[in-house]
Amino acid sequence: MEKCGDRPVRIIDTTLREGEQSPGVFFDLAVKKNIITGLVGLGIDEIEIGIACKENSDLVLLSEYMCRVHPQQNFSLWCRCRQTDIVYGASLRPSCINLSIPASDLHLEKKLGKDRGWAVKRLRHSIRQALDAGIPKVAVGLEDASRAEPEYLRVLAQVAEEAGAFRLRLADTVGICTPSSIVQLLDGLDGLGIELGIHCHNDFGMATANTITGLDHGAAWGDVTLLGLGERAGNSRLEEVLAFFTLHKKTGEYDLSGLPELSKMVAKESGQEIASSSPIIGENLFSCETGIHLQGIMADPATYEPFDPRLVGASRTLLIGRKAGRRSIIATLARLGLPSLDESALSRLTRRVRSLAVDQQRALADHEIRRLVTCL
Repeated sequence: MEKCGDRPVRIIDTTLREGEQSPGVFFDLAVKKNIITGLVGLGIDEIEIGIACKENSDLVLLSEYMCRVHPQQNFSLWCRCRQTDIVYGASLRPSCINLSIPASDLHLEKKLGKDRGWAVKRLRHSIRQALDAGIPKVAVGLEDASRAEPEYLRVLAQVAEEAGAFRLRLADTVGICTPSSIVQLLDGLDGLGIELGIHCHNDFGMATANTITGLDHGAAWGDVTLLGLGERAGNSRLEEVLAFFTLHKKTGEYDLSGLPELSKMVAKESGQEIASSSPIIGENLFSCETGIHLQGIMADPATYEPFDPRLVGASRTLLIGRKAGRRSIIATLARLGLPSLDESALSRLTRRVRSLAVDQQRALADHEIRRLVTCL
């Protein structure tokens, strides 16, 4: 299986489909347009804007908005393998339609009352119907792929490829995969010509890690949602996947500068909270108070920062408080333009800084440090 190497990753954002399935989450049309604008600004490769069914009242207006305002942006619809849904989806002129069908016996038998033979025939017929309807690209999503029998999974993949689908999305529907089992899942489809995608849920807290592993081990596409929104524990987090490949692996080509504001807007509209220490977008992510860390960052930020905070629209905050060390206080005095102190005075200042910070239960402001210096 081809590894990622220097190959750019390709990301599908499904906040408007999968993310909106979170309990209690509803985005009105104006918010959906704002989310799309933000995603376009990031450079997302494909935006899945919703489910192809007439009951989705916003879909016509949203599709028209995509074609009119963002004509260069690829957008897709999730679609059941039903003739009426496919016809309706085609009428909205998406760049791609993502046909979905169960791959596990559990889903086929218990949810649909069908068998493997039915799924093979329905999948083949639905792909051809979608292509005949004029949809430029057809992708197939195999629901519950992580619990499907491996040989049957390969049969479905071969049927999808032979019928003309360009991509196969493998869904870890109940989030049971680990990075190693994601590799096994992809290796089981080695040798096929169809592009592979990965769609991970976060039930055991591994969705982002699984998506990154999948993209590193043969998957060409990874599904994400803003803030990891989705059913139950959610999905892979857009901010983490994009930042990892853009800032660390250097194989992503995304502009992350607008990510904090987009994330805050989605958090507000979905009733979520962004933890202050949340990776990539947390407000305190680049705040540092520990003495030894402050010393390193003041010498070279790369000592304790994985990337420049400006790349994600953030800024660095160095705090002097109860954890401050002598060297960090020396650097702070220099930053404030205050004279250097002898060893005795520096020791007294360090003790007073720590004592006041404990009393106030916070780091000290510059004016407080100036006052302590004058009182030595």
